Amino acid sequence: MHTTRSKSSFGPRPVGLLGTVLLALLLGGLSSSPVLAQDEPAGVLTGRVVDAASDAPLQDATVALWKNTGGDSTLVRGTVTGPEGRFTIEDVALGSYTLRISFVGYTTERRPNTQPAPSPDEADLGTIRLGRTTTQQQEVEVTADRPAARIETDRNVYNTSERALSAGGSARTVLEDLPSIRIDMDGSISFRGNESVSLQINGEPASLQGQSLVSYLESLSADAVDRVEVIPNPSAKYEPEGMSGIINIVLSRDLEAKWNGGLTLGGERDANDRYGGNGSANVGFQAGGWRVVGTYSHRRDGEEDTDTRIVERLNGGGPSTWVDQNGREEEQDRSHSFRTDVDYSFAEGTSLGLETSVSLRRGDENGRSAYREYTGGAPTAENLTDRYVRRLDNSSSEESVDGRLDFNHDFAQDHSLSAQVRYDRDLEGEDNIYGFENGARLSTPRDQEIDVVNEDEQDGSLKVDYARPLGSFSLETGYKGTLRRLDSDQTYEDRTTVFTFDELIHAAYGTVSRGIGDFQLEAGLRAEAVTTTFDLSSEDEVTNSSYVSLYPSAFLTYKPSPKRQARLSYSKRVDRPGLWDINPIEDNENPTFQERGNPGLDPEYIHSFELSLTQRWGIGSVSVTPYLRHTVNEIEEVRFEEDINGRTVIVRQAQNLSTSTSYGTELVTTFNAGDRLEGTLSGNLYRSVTDGSNVTTDLSQDAILFSGRGSVRAKLRDGLQLELSQFYRPARDIPPQGRIDRFASTELALQQELLGGDGTLTLRVDDLLNDTNMTMWYRDQDLYQESNMQWGAREVSLSFQYNFGSGSNDDRGRRDRDYR
Repeated sequence: MHTTRSKSSFGPRPVGLLGTVLLALLLGGLSSSPVLAQDEPAGVLTGRVVDAASDAPLQDATVALWKNTGGDSTLVRGTVTGPEGRFTIEDVALGSYTLRISFVGYTTERRPNTQPAPSPDEADLGTIRLGRTTTQQQEVEVTADRPAARIETDRNVYNTSERALSAGGSARTVLEDLPSIRIDMDGSISFRGNESVSLQINGEPASLQGQSLVSYLESLSADAVDRVEVIPNPSAKYEPEGMSGIINIVLSRDLEAKWNGGLTLGGERDANDRYGGNGSANVGFQAGGWRVVGTYSHRRDGEEDTDTRIVERLNGGGPSTWVDQNGREEEQDRSHSFRTDVDYSFAEGTSLGLETSVSLRRGDENGRSAYREYTGGAPTAENLTDRYVRRLDNSSSEESVDGRLDFNHDFAQDHSLSAQVRYDRDLEGEDNIYGFENGARLSTPRDQEIDVVNEDEQDGSLKVDYARPLGSFSLETGYKGTLRRLDSDQTYEDRTTVFTFDELIHAAYGTVSRGIGDFQLEAGLRAEAVTTTFDLSSEDEVTNSSYVSLYPSAFLTYKPSPKRQARLSYSKRVDRPGLWDINPIEDNENPTFQERGNPGLDPEYIHSFELSLTQRWGIGSVSVTPYLRHTVNEIEEVRFEEDINGRTVIVRQAQNLSTSTSYGTELVTTFNAGDRLEGTLSGNLYRSVTDGSNVTTDLSQDAILFSGRGSVRAKLRDGLQLELSQFYRPARDIPPQGRIDRFASTELALQQELLGGDGTLTLRVDDLLNDTNMTMWYRDQDLYQESNMQWGAREVSLSFQYNFGSGSNDDRGRRDRDYR
């Protein structure tokens, strides 16, 4: 079989003067046609692809124009259909070609001697109907890679399943290599520099949060992720959680042949001689209306972290006291993840599905931190007052289960009803043993401390969505009820803390949209009634709260052609305090530094405005997005000192600040050079102004921030590709006085196809330059602190992946083109 790779994309992100020039070019491009880099007359083809039985439009069907040769082996232009099934192929030299239209589960339409016309009116091919097929195609098909990135009306879509940098990794690996997304060492996920982002899995909000969510992503094999969708400014249809939008991880269903499956095996070693490994397998079957897919993955990771910290307590003009800390920790994690997906179609447009997932994780952490305490003008040997070593022996466990029952029914085109019942539960436990080794200055031993923490979180939800046309308008409406409960307890020495948190949300939404020529308008409103109960039974404290909030949204989209688009949008969103923000259970790992939850936190509300401008060319695309976010009740971490058991401890706790306003521009550019080179360059430049004068230590700030990422994929020869990714964030100031040094990370991967394309062997290097560390200093009226943290080290991994299916290569080729 002759295989031809189609062009795909990823792209540059300049800022400053270059960004201004690109923006001007883009605005000009919205009203003018691109200039052809050729002298010969150019033509165009248009048409619409629908289901032959129902006339329903087929979105993301592949439309390709080939040179009219005997082997049909040279691709001239290609595209995919839009939401209404329409397509346009532009800038084609006049002549005779073969047109092919294909879609997963449908017969392939071939039209020899297709001739583009000089104008769209003459080139309209009308409606092209594709019939469904359940039989295996016998002819040879030409396979094509999916574009690495695709810019759609309300979101950016990153197809990650074929990326070398993802092979052998985890879902966390996939996210960390995407533009404007960052996962910090504490487990916080940020988009455009903001941690208030909602993470979804298959369109549903992830039930886990913080480090628990990251642990789940690490247990999920990268080959289970089909694509990632980034929705920066969601409409009222979506839950309003997340200031900076939604990141939706779509897991691969990967089943078009009757039998289908795959296997991945990998091993890794880092610069500290820590070893790890992973393995995953999936298998699926479909016949007679049934569709069943099952996946399993196992992962084992080892890591060594180091940190240093020196803290000066200023003591109001008296002699300073100092703490000098130097620590090292070794971590070992083991995880298992299971997922099943069962669908049954009763009839055309009616289906029932059950999706379940189970995740099990075990972790061990051993560490040793040396402390030296001083009193006086400087931390010198003469001023040493105490020294000791604190040992950590930690074991943790986490079990989570998630079940989802879905019902879908299509009455007619654009007229549908869907319902879902979901339940998930997450159990976490930690057993921490803190031991002490005496120094020369200690006359009596310090006692061993035991800290046991247990958490049980349960979530249940019911939602119903309904959509239908109303004349020239389209209506979407629905309801969702969510109940969340967290039971948590901690026993530390002879003190026990027990609390329960309950949250009940009733939500209803409605959106109305209409197309007028090249314009699409949409307006929506979501109403939520929230009731919470915080019961700190160990202290006999109960706090009840209830409130109603409205979340409007509005969108205006101008799309004069499939290659040019402008979108103006507004939405109001909310960031409710995370459970780790309100959890009063204390972190006792560090005797001089403690993190503590704040049950009195209020939600923060965000008003988000965006103008997104997109221009596509045959060699790539540019998307420029100026944005503004205004936040009320901004949630930020505040440091203060507190006396605990006769010793001064620095406490870090989240509190509500007055307001915060951020405005800036994100630029994403994708490019490709034939079938040999593709990539993205992305950057986010913004200004953040925060009013934190309402707290004891004024946290007001005015900062200009930037981050950028570049990713390039090169085809060295048939079956061999090289991929390189670089993330960079320059140094930045932190309030009231402080600075975090720059952060950079480089990843490299080399991938070779084996076994006729059914297998791949991937060599990947994470943190190529071995510089993933963070250095910072901080000063306020009470203390001065310097710290450096390095997590992990350069890591080299080798993985093998094999996929099989009962269908021919033709089936696999059509499966690769499933963009949904």
